[in-house]
Amino acid sequence: MQGAGDGTFYGPHTENDQPVLVIGEGAGLWTNCVTWKSPQLAQQYKHKKFKDLYYQSDE
Repeated sequence: MQGAGDGTFYGPHTENDQPVLVIGEGAGLWTNCVTWKSPQLAQQYKHKKFKDLYYQSDE
């Protein structure tokens, strides 16, 4: 993950064979959102929690 300052981090990743950008925040580097290449993919996966990403609600 690449730091963007003030506890926000960005990193390239792959989900469902699609390149995505993961945005994480906080002391635990919790996933805040996953950005997709198209609005259609974003809509399709908007409520999906991926098993290989760490979310604050997982604690």
